[in-house]
Amino acid sequence: SADEGPAEPGRETMYTCSMHPQVRTTDPNEKCPICGMELIPVPEDDEPDDPDGPPRLRLSEQAVALMQVQVRPAERREVAAEVRLLGRMEPDETRLRTLAAWTPGRIEALHVNATGERVEQGQPLVTLYSPLLIAAQQELLAAAATARTAAEGTPAARGAEAARERLRQLGLTADQVAEIEARGRAEDRVQILAPADGVVLERRVAEGDYVQTGQPLLRLADLSVLWLQLEAFERDLGWLAEGQAAGFTVEAHPGERFEGIVAFIAPVVGERTRTARVRVEAPNPDGRLKPGMFARATVRSEIDGAPLVVPASAPLHTGTRALVYVQIPGEERPTFEPREIVPGPRAGDWQVVRSGLREGDLVVVHGAFKIDSELQIRGRPSMMAPEGGAPPVHDHGDMPDHADHTEHRPRPTAPPPAPDGRIETPEAFRTAFGGLIRANFALVGALAGDDPDASREAGAKAEAQLATIGREGLSTVARAVWVSQARTMDEALGRFAEAEDLDGMRVAFEPFSDALTVAVRRFGTGGVGPVHRAVCPMVQDREGFWLQPDEDIRNPYWGAAMLECGWVEETLEDAP
Repeated sequence: SADEGPAEPGRETMYTCSMHPQVRTTDPNEKCPICGMELIPVPEDDEPDDPDGPPRLRLSEQAVALMQVQVRPAERREVAAEVRLLGRMEPDETRLRTLAAWTPGRIEALHVNATGERVEQGQPLVTLYSPLLIAAQQELLAAAATARTAAEGTPAARGAEAARERLRQLGLTADQVAEIEARGRAEDRVQILAPADGVVLERRVAEGDYVQTGQPLLRLADLSVLWLQLEAFERDLGWLAEGQAAGFTVEAHPGERFEGIVAFIAPVVGERTRTARVRVEAPNPDGRLKPGMFARATVRSEIDGAPLVVPASAPLHTGTRALVYVQIPGEERPTFEPREIVPGPRAGDWQVVRSGLREGDLVVVHGAFKIDSELQIRGRPSMMAPEGGAPPVHDHGDMPDHADHTEHRPRPTAPPPAPDGRIETPEAFRTAFGGLIRANFALVGALAGDDPDASREAGAKAEAQLATIGREGLSTVARAVWVSQARTMDEALGRFAEAEDLDGMRVAFEPFSDALTVAVRRFGTGGVGPVHRAVCPMVQDREGFWLQPDEDIRNPYWGAAMLECGWVEETLEDAP
C-alpha cells in the first residue's frame, strides 16, 4: 500500500494487510490471518469525493514514485492488428496428379522405386504390356499405309487420324504415336510418361501387377507451391480477407520467416471447433517447406482511419467490464480516477477504445493495478469492488497464522471439472502434451523464484512446445476440446511474452494455467505424473490454480512474498 499515514488524532485507526485488503482490525499488533504479514494503517483522504462523481485517489509525489506509476495520453494513431494462427503445410490440391492406367495390362517395369522421388515431365514412369495397345498400334500402321496413297479428306485419311486419336485416348502422347508411325512396327510394351514435374507421393502398384482401366498407378504432386491450412476463430475472422500477406515460421528453420498470400477463407464455421479454415498459398521454389510441417502464422490487418488508442497494458479487465485509471490534470497532488471504457479490438501493443476516453486523457499505463489495490485498501469503489467497502472475504475460520493456512480447504471456483470425462488420444499427442506439462513446471518454478529472465525464457519454451502438438488422429470431440484450450493457452503465452515485468507475467500466466488444467483433466498427464493441482485463495482476491510436480507449495503468483501460500487441492494421474 502507498501509505499516506494513519488517521487524525482522536479518530480510531483501522489496520489492514497490504496484500489482503479485506482484513480489517483496530488492533495494530495483530497480523494478517492469511499470510502472517504485519498490518498497516488504513489511509484516509483529507478531501472527500464528489458524491455525484467517480471515486478519486489522491497520492503524494513520493507514493506515486514508490508505486512506479506511469501515464501516457490517449491518442489517435494508425495501428494494425496481428492475428496469430496455427496450421500445417499441405500439398496444393490443384497441383496433384494421379497417374492411372488408360488400358488394361501388366506392369512390366516400374521406373520409380520409392515415394518421395522427384520426376520431370516426360520421364518414363511405367512400362506396360497391353494386348489392347498392340492391337491399336497395328490398326494405326494399317490405316497409315492406306492413307499414304489417299487424298486428304478421304475415308482412308480420316481412318488414319481416328487410329491416332484412339492411341492418344489409351494414354500415349502425340510424340509416341508419331514414333510408332515412323518405326513402322508395333511394340508389345509401351511406356507411360510423367505428365508434369513433381514428387511421387504414393506408389500403388508393383512390378508384375495386372491393372484394369482407370486403376491408379502413382500419385504425383508439384510442391513448388504449398498450401498452409490454418484455423481461425470466429473473433478473428473480421481481421482476415483474401489477398492479405501472411508471414509464418516452421520448427525446421528457426528464426526464418516465410511469406504467403491468403487465398481462401471458408464460408462456414465449424459447429464444434468454432473455427473456419483459412488457406495461405506459399511459394516453395527450393523445396525447403515440406507437407505435414506445423507452422505459426501472423496476418497483419490495418485498422481504417486513426482510432483512439491506449497502450494495451492500460485497461484492467474483469470479464464483464474494462476500466482505465486517468490522472486528473491541474490538481495539487497526483489524483487518479477510474474510467469505464468500451474496448475495441487489440492491435498489437495498442488497445482501441470505442468510448469512455477523450484524446489527450492521461491514462495510467503502468501501476494501474496498484492504484486499484490502494482503493480496495481504503474501502473505496474499485475494479474488484465496484460498490466500495471491504472486498469479498474468504472464510478462513480461526487461522492464527500462515502455517494454519495450509489446512484450510475452501471450495475451488475454477477451473471447473471436465464435463465428459477422459478422452483417448494418440501416442504422439500424449508425448507432445507431456512435454507441455513439463514446460509448465519450469515456468511455475521460474515465477515462484521471482526471476523475470528465467520466466520469460520458460514462457517461450512453453509456447514453442505448444506449437508442436498436432491434431492428427484426434476424434471430433478431442479436436474440439483441444482447439479451444490450445487457443486460450497460445493467447495467454503471447501476452506473457509481451509483459514488461513479473506482475504482468503472472496476470498472463493465470489463463494459461487454467486452460492447461482443463486439458489435463480431459487428456491425462501425458505420462508425466503424478501432477498436483495447487490452489492459492488470494490471486486478485479469488482462487488461483497451477500444476506442479510435487506437493511442496511454491506459489508462482506471489513468489517470495508468500512462497508457501496455498495447498494441493487434488492429484491428477493417467488412468491405468
